[in-house]
Amino acid sequence: MLAMLDDVTKLYGKNCGLSNLTLDIPEGQVIGLLGVNGSGKTTLLKLLAGLLLPTRGQVSVLGEPPRRVRSKLVFLGETDAIYRWMGPTDAGYLMSGLYPDFCPQRYLALLDSLQVPTRRAGAMSKGERVRLRLAMALAREAALYILDEPLGGIDLAARERILQSIVGQWRADASIILSTHAIAEAEGLFDRVVLLKQGSLVLDALAEELRERGESVKSTFLEVLG
Repeated sequence: MLAMLDDVTKLYGKNCGLSNLTLDIPEGQVIGLLGVNGSGKTTLLKLLAGLLLPTRGQVSVLGEPPRRVRSKLVFLGETDAIYRWMGPTDAGYLMSGLYPDFCPQRYLALLDSLQVPTRRAGAMSKGERVRLRLAMALAREAALYILDEPLGGIDLAARERILQSIVGQWRADASIILSTHAIAEAEGLFDRVVLLKQGSLVLDALAEELRERGESVKSTFLEVLG
């Protein structure tokens, strides 16, 4: 098993981010992590990335606590933390110095497919910076790619390029867990759907089984959430 959460609860003071959640993540899956705002999606992703520790329960990646295997993880959060003076070439040099698994050739191909401009980040639009950060993330040879709302706040054409790039970089020995509100655009990418509601797991299903029943991921999402 690539990663797992075993009876995990995460509390923020008196508020519950996740409650008694158990989830297995095998190799070779693209998992759509869905839920309304405040459902616990980002908490789950940050626990897998080792950015948070559980209040109770255990989180493991490759059989170890996530903080011990950060070199095998990619976490792309919503925070736009890229230096504004940095252009795509500078970003590539930075990633090469930080991560031995960074592939410059793949990075250049991603910059091209995502149509990332050559100007510095401070002169890019929000969507262009998202695409630059995604190219930086997907150019690594990681075991688990954790993507938190990479489609948020950008136009439909850019979303399509991002989804195509994610598909193009998928490997059978790695998994991707993708949190998104853009369910209609992304659902064709999912092998599996995980749905959270108020910090609890309310659905864990293979996307193909939903399709065989004539249901879409979007319709299932709306039905489960009422």
